[in-house]
This record gives sequence, structure tokens and C-alpha cells, in this order.
Amino acid sequence: MRRLAAIVMLAASLASCAYYNTYYLARKNYFLATEGLPYPVEKPNPGQSGTYQKSIDYAKKVIANYPESKWVDDAYLIWARSLLGKGDPLQTVNMLSDFPTRFPESPLRNEATFYLGIGYRQGRKYRESLVALDEYLQKAAHGDLAAYAHLERSRALMSLARAAEAESAAARVIDDFPKSTLVVQARTAHAEAALAAGDPAAARADYTALGLLARDDEERLKYLLREADCLEAARDYGTELALLNDALSHEIEPQKGAPAGTPTGPGGDHFGQLTLRIGTAHLLAGHHDQALGYYKMVIDDYPKTALSAEAQYRIAYAYETVLDDFDRARQEYAKVREQSINSPFYEQANDRLGSLERLARYRNASGDSLGRKLEAGFLLAEQYLFELDKPERALEAYAEIAHDYAGTPSAAKALNAQAWVLRRKLERPAQADSLLWAVVHQYPATEAQLAARDYLEAAGQQVPDGLIKMPEPELAAVDSTPALTAPPEGPTPLGTTMPVAGTPGVPGAPGTDPALAADPDSLPPSPDRPDIGPPAPRPTAGRVAPPGAQAPPAGPTAQAPPPTASTGSNKAPAPQAGARSDARLDDPPRPPPDNGPAAPDSSRIRP
Repeated sequence: MRRLAAIVMLAASLASCAYYNTYYLARKNYFLATEGLPYPVEKPNPGQSGTYQKSIDYAKKVIANYPESKWVDDAYLIWARSLLGKGDPLQTVNMLSDFPTRFPESPLRNEATFYLGIGYRQGRKYRESLVALDEYLQKAAHGDLAAYAHLERSRALMSLARAAEAESAAARVIDDFPKSTLVVQARTAHAEAALAAGDPAAARADYTALGLLARDDEERLKYLLREADCLEAARDYGTELALLNDALSHEIEPQKGAPAGTPTGPGGDHFGQLTLRIGTAHLLAGHHDQALGYYKMVIDDYPKTALSAEAQYRIAYAYETVLDDFDRARQEYAKVREQSINSPFYEQANDRLGSLERLARYRNASGDSLGRKLEAGFLLAEQYLFELDKPERALEAYAEIAHDYAGTPSAAKALNAQAWVLRRKLERPAQADSLLWAVVHQYPATEAQLAARDYLEAAGQQVPDGLIKMPEPELAAVDSTPALTAPPEGPTPLGTTMPVAGTPGVPGAPGTDPALAADPDSLPPSPDRPDIGPPAPRPTAGRVAPPGAQAPPAGPTAQAPPPTASTGSNKAPAPQAGARSDARLDDPPRPPPDNGPAAPDSSRIRP
């Protein structure tokens, strides 16, 4: 009996060791992939995908082979966390949403709620993430994952454009967990949130502290340039120039004409990066000549590199956005190609060059000068508004169109565009509404009037129906092309000559009566051709007589063809009562697009 009991105890012990060892291997592989962190705090490393998969395989084995073990809930949670590392956060959400139902007595329920919040945030469901993270912090305010929860809350709030709350959440990590390994990430998040919330001084203090904690010169320069960003946001260009010049004095200046050529290796381009930023600071401060000089210095010191391509791009950008010299800007953008076609600034230069080329094409084109000038005016206003972020200049361009084309539908569109800029960009809603009411009263029966009505009603105002008149429908143009003569039925007798254009009585011949040309079969019998009699009536649906021709009288049995739906017609349907404008309320009115180059990407690189 003793031997039997010992055997049973040994077997149970071996089984316990087996499923624990399997779970241990799942856990070991997981933390090997995360480098000891609870989860990949930054972006997952694709190179660790295989290690995460090993962890998942061992976790599945525990669940499948030992469903009654006490490690099942741990294995299930490891499986869900590994999916975060593999870049599949929504699958993590699917697994952890019912964790309380699967394991109602598990002590890991709070942890599961935390990782559910991480899955939601990485899956871009930020509001759901905040709900889960707040629930975790309510139950475990001082838990092992509390610092991570505050950091993740800050990131989710920033994604929701709630910068002030994100700043407070990041500050909780810095203040409550000063010894945490997350202090650097939390201070970075705090600085970004403070800058977005309009507090550049607090953001600069964070970046100064981060610079003192930098691990190498690259990090130190990165935080220094972010300090410069904060000073630019505060419009303190004098302090920014002092900061950058001091840093430049500690860098090695490239030797012009040296046999070694352009500096290479770690830190070899630091002098050029700082020179670029000094040029940008001068440009923002209004020192245009100094800015262009610093940019050209970079091109001379680092020719045919990505850095010189950026400098050339910024020269063109300065002519376009600050100096308003679009022709010179086009020339300078074209030179970016000479420096480096592998630089991202080369693509940006092509986009902006395409926009300026389109504007120049309309401004310099001949032909329909009135239509071209009008299109060029709208394009110029859009250039200021969307590409250069100068709403005041765009307002002036739209006002010029409204003045030059007063009383036309184009002027009404320009007034609507002015109202959009006043409300959306300059926060002057009273002036915007005044312009919209002017369009409603002065431009009836136009699409612009419908659009103005929609803008006003979107702002909460009521426009009386009696003021609105529907635009007149456009009529389809009459097809004046003469119909072709139908071929004779049956075989043509031998010796018969087919009529040739140019013969009197043949359609298109000189001197032919238009009525006869409209239908040669209506020729009267000829004494020379007694065999030709009046032709049998044939349907005339779809035929249009040329101007001056008389339509043949309808016989007693003639019937009008039934109306059919027109296919392929350019006729626009008549607007119905109460029709709404097709203008989008979140964009200013624009002229119809042409077949020219596509508009460039609106994303801009800050000079």
C-alpha cells in the first residue's frame, strides 16, 4: 500500500511539473521577446514575431492538455498578450472581452482589464481604451501596472486631441512613480502634450531635462532641436538663435574642398542640421537674406546629399510661402532633383511644383481669357488657403474675384468661400453669416444660393423658403447633324449609279434645298424617272431637321413614339423643390476641377 501511494503521489507530482513547465516555457518566451517588459511599450519588434508565436504555442498546449490546471487563466492571458507583440491588438480585444466570463474567480481579472485597454488603444479605439484603463486604475491605483496605465491614458488622450488631459496623465507618472523605467517616455509624452496644449515653456523644460538624460549625441541633438521647436512656438526667435548658435560652436565645421569630401560617420551631419535650423529661425524672424544664405551654405558644405536636398527645398519654400514669388519658387523646386532624388523632400518638391505649374498654366494661358483668369483666381486663393496656410491672403483673393465678377455665379461662389474662411479659419462667424445672407438675397436661382442656405442652416439659422429659387435646368443641345441616307432595301439593280456627294439633290451638295437634303426620299416623281414614286412613310423618331426645313405632315395613322428614358444625355435633371446643394459643408466652394495635374498632398513639412 505504501508503495502504491508513493507511486500515485509521484505521478501527480510529475503531471503538475509537466503543465507548469509548459506554462513556464510560454512565459519565458514572452518575456524574452519583450525584453522583460510587461508588454511592448513602443512599437512591436517584427523580428520577435517567431518568439511570440512560440509563447502562444506553449500557452495553447497548457489550455488544451491541462484544462483543469490552475495555470489555465495565466496561459490564456499570455496568449492574448503575445498577440499584442505580433501586431494583432484587435484579436487581443476579442480574447479579453470575455475574460471575466471564462474565468470569473481568476485573480488576473484586473490585469486582463489593463491589457484589454492596451489592445483597444493599439487598435485605435481610444474611447474604449480609456474606459478599460480607468477601470483598472480604480481597482489597482498603486498596482504594478499603474504607471503603464497612466502613460497609456496619456497616449489615448493625445490621439483624441485632448492635450491638456494628456499632459496631466503623463505628469502622474513623473510625480507618483519617479523611479519607474517609464519616466523618459512619460516626460516625452508630457512635453508633446504641453506643446499641443499651448504651453511651450513647460514643453521646453521637459526637453531640457531629457537632454541631460540623453544616452548619446544623437539623442542630445534630437532634444535640442525640440527645444528649438518650443521656442519657435513661443515666437522667441532671439533665444532660439542663441541656443542654436551655441550648439553650432561645439560642432566641427566641414572643410570645403578637403580630400575627404563631405563629413561622414556618426554626427557628421550635425553641423549641417544646426545650420539648417538657424536658417529657418532667421526666416521666421523676417531675416530673409540671412535665411537664404544659411541654406546655401548647407548646399555648399553637403552637396548631392539628403541634407542639401532639404536645404534646396527650403529655399524654394521660402520664395513660395514668405516672399510670394511663385515663379522663382518653381525654379528652385526644380533644382531639388539635382541634389538627391532619394530624399523625401524631392517628393515634396514635386508635389508643390505641380501645384505651382498648374497655377502658372492658367495665369499665362491664352484663348478663353475670361474663364482662365477666373480659374486662376480660384487656384491662387486655394494656394494661399491650403498650401501656404495664409487664410488672410486667401480672403483677399476671394474678395478680388467677387469684386471683378460681381453679379455672376462665380462671384457668389467666391462670397461663399470668403464666408467659409471667415468662420473656419479666422473665427469671425458674424462676418461670415453676413456674406452668406448677401448671397441668399442677391444671387437667386444659383447653386451658390443653395450652398449659402445650407451653410446658414448648419450654423443654426433659418432661411425662409420664399427666398430660395431653384436653378434653371440646363437644356440639352439640339443635334443639328443631318441624318445619313438609309441604304436601299434589297439588291441594287445592275447599271444603277449610287448618288455621290456633290450631285444636286444629294445631301451636302451645293445648291441643294435644305428640306430635300434633310430626307432625299421625299423627292417628287421625276419625268425622267417614272419608276420613282412617293416613298413609303418611315419613322422619323430621332431625326431633327436642319434650321429652315419644314417637317413633313403627320399622316392620319402617325403615332408619336412612346417616351423613353434618355441614356447618355448630358442634360442635367431639373432640381426638385427643397433640393440641397451638393457643396460639402467642411470645404470652401471651389471651381470644377480640370484635367490638369492632381492637387498636391496637403501635408506640409514645417520650414
